[in-house]
Amino acid sequence: MKKSYVNETSLVVNVTIDLGEIGQLIEILEPMIGGETRNWRAEELLRKLKDLRRETVDEAKREFESLATRY
Repeated sequence: MKKSYVNETSLVVNVTIDLGEIGQLIEILEPMIGGETRNWRAEELLRKLKDLRRETVDEAKREFESLATRY
């Protein structure tokens, strides 16, 4: 019998979330950044969410442009 340990902080979960909800999460996290005490976890999460939003918008733009050139 083999046993393995999965570190719960490295577990990957796929979640469906719309672009508006990503924007709301960003709005909630932004006030936590730049205060007297730095919250590095909030900063990292905010950076990842902004990257995700940018990538999602870029991908949607490419899809729409592809559709527009086909028809």
